[in-house]
Amino acid sequence: MTFFAKRLNIARMFGGSVLSQGLLSAANLLTGLILVRRVAQAQYGYYVLINSAVPLLAMLQQAFINPILASRVTLAPDQEARDYIGGLLRDQRRVLGVLGAAGLAVCALAWLTGLLSGQLAVMISFSVLAGIAWLFREFFRMVLASYRRPYEVLRADLAFVILMVGGVFLSTLTFAPATFAALTIAVAATVGGWVTSRALWRRARWNIHGSPGALAHTVRVGAWAASGSVIHWLFSQGYAYVVAGMLDVSSVAAIAATRLLLSPLGVFSLGIGTMMFSSSSLWLKHHGFQGLLRRVLLFAIAMACAAIGYIAFMWVIRDWVFLHIIKKDFARRDLLLAIWSLIFLSTVIRDQLIFILIAQNQFKRLAGLTLCCAVLGLSVSFAAIPHFGAAGGLLGLLAGEVAHVGGVLLFTLRGGRTPASHLASSGGDGFTLR
Repeated sequence: MTFFAKRLNIARMFGGSVLSQGLLSAANLLTGLILVRRVAQAQYGYYVLINSAVPLLAMLQQAFINPILASRVTLAPDQEARDYIGGLLRDQRRVLGVLGAAGLAVCALAWLTGLLSGQLAVMISFSVLAGIAWLFREFFRMVLASYRRPYEVLRADLAFVILMVGGVFLSTLTFAPATFAALTIAVAATVGGWVTSRALWRRARWNIHGSPGALAHTVRVGAWAASGSVIHWLFSQGYAYVVAGMLDVSSVAAIAATRLLLSPLGVFSLGIGTMMFSSSSLWLKHHGFQGLLRRVLLFAIAMACAAIGYIAFMWVIRDWVFLHIIKKDFARRDLLLAIWSLIFLSTVIRDQLIFILIAQNQFKRLAGLTLCCAVLGLSVSFAAIPHFGAAGGLLGLLAGEVAHVGGVLLFTLRGGRTPASHLASSGGDGFTLR
């Protein structure tokens, strides 16, 4: 393959992933706008809390599985990869069944004992189903991304988006919009997962009886990555629950509404990240640490430039957006938007830089750094909310994100040069496919 053909292939691969995430970003933006314009702030606030919690499960699954999955699919013989995928899928179905049953049982018990009202119990039950369906869908998206098949993911995401946006609009016509929006997430994710599974089956017919104990081995290897993801969620999404607890749910709606203007940046960065898991491992193997560092830094600089351009554009048209698109105004919304701009700029840089450490399996180091940043971020939020209101919750998030970027840069400059041979194992535990 020629130099330009290789570059074109890379551009096409990342382009497909970005298109997919762009579609999801547009859907997320559209559903947010539909709800913020058509329902009460409290109902929108509940939806934001649901929409923050459900992806946490997918993030956990990705953190446990994706680093190992990406290297297995990329580097292992084809039949071994299919055995491994089948083993993971078999074990995942068992876990999802247990989690779903346990979640619904807890909701029923809370309702029977009077801890939850009937409507709130139903909303949380639908949220549990949404989380299970989301995990089902994200598993197949993750495997297809490891096979570098972004356009097949894109086709499945289109079905998900159509159902999601249509269902959320219909939910605004009901007496409980947040509850029916949670049900919409469950239905749309189930259909999207089924379409994605069919696409993967055509690409790689997995062996459901392969790799006994695959999930247990993978979870053990990915424990540090998952713990880092949980900790990161605490300060990247936990601020909403801190604000809701210290102020009220309507304050969460104000923060979420201003965030809508910049949310495409986060999803765009996530789109790049889905391909970076497998690509960073290959770059380290074929080009060494310096080659990996150079490529990741280029991606980080490009993402930062794109973010600055988008933020400047949204800042110029912010009045028009709030008055004519969102059709609601919020106290201190310019301050909230300014803080969100700095948060997203830090996030898109960090999202690329961490792959330098991920490719070297430095999950323990990342988890420790994330814990320190989470403690810092939540501490600032608790201290700032009484003085700055909802904006105080974002100040804590900003402090944690900036510290995270600085820590990743420090570890990268000081970090060890893990040789490419680390890919022969999964984080040093000696697990090989069976």
